[in-house]
Amino acid sequence: MQLTEEQYRLVNQYCKKSGKYFYDVEIELTDHMVNFIEDRLTQPSDFDRLFEQIKSEFNKATIHQIIQEKSVAIERQLKHQLTKELLQYLSFPKISLSLLFVAGVIWLDQNKNIDKIAGSLIHILNLLNLTYAFGKGKLANDNIRQKTKSLLSMKIIRAYHLIFILPTIFYLMISLGIIFELSNGNHFINQMALYLLPVVILFNLAWQQVYINAQLKIRQTYPNAFA
Repeated sequence: MQLTEEQYRLVNQYCKKSGKYFYDVEIELTDHMVNFIEDRLTQPSDFDRLFEQIKSEFNKATIHQIIQEKSVAIERQLKHQLTKELLQYLSFPKISLSLLFVAGVIWLDQNKNIDKIAGSLIHILNLLNLTYAFGKGKLANDNIRQKTKSLLSMKIIRAYHLIFILPTIFYLMISLGIIFELSNGNHFINQMALYLLPVVILFNLAWQQVYINAQLKIRQTYPNAFA
């Protein structure tokens, strides 16, 4: 038997009083206790007794253990989602085309003088990032600004986002060095950066799409956490 909205609200209020958690973890804790009651609820009048049973059985230690389990479950589910979407985006044709571009860049570097256009090729990655920031990326940025409650899932995504943008920062530094005619630095590093540019662009585009989808899915799953 399902709980009424009022009964669900009472359970949720109890969970809020038991500690301060991320909003998505709090919802998972509430659903855990609601399921405990619903599995044993045979008639509406049983709710008060089962609710009191929860208060006595779910002490702080038990609740802390459940919170830990729910947090791990949220992170595991999110990792699975991100990995699945990344693999879907990184299709065989896209990978093959990127590797073909890598081979082409290496061939040009070995047989032709491409020093003059190398900077332009590296600028492509930064151009893509600008397109992302003023295009679809605005959806993710709006999602972050409109968040009114702290979410574990968004914290996890942010950590992955910081990791995935590290290559972009690296290429940005190279671009700035070219623009302002700074020291060329390590020729081997710059050469490898040029060779791997097509692959980096592919992974950058893939993560941008996955990141946006993850943000929007969180909003759909926890709409009350946003303005």
